[in-house]
Amino acid sequence: MHGVIPDVFRLPHAIATARHLPRIAYLFQALEQLRAAVDAAVWRADWAGHHARVSDLVGRHTDPSRWSGLLATLGERERDLVDRMLARRLDS
Repeated sequence: MHGVIPDVFRLPHAIATARHLPRIAYLFQALEQLRAAVDAAVWRADWAGHHARVSDLVGRHTDPSRWSGLLATLGERERDLVDRMLARRLDS
């Protein structure tokens, strides 16, 4: 599953604006749930790097006490996009 999350999180000059934060917070939350559900070796091999990059971004640019507000602004279409990305179903 390597490369499932777009490599934009690796780009040093990528920009995430306030409008991206709800989707990124949802992605972080989904990765946390995935971490609890998969084998530790699978997590390390396929997801740990992605999680570290997303975690760094949300840790520097969001306040966890405001996440419920961020997530409340996220539409079903955006949630579905993240869910499909993690399930490797973006082409469907």
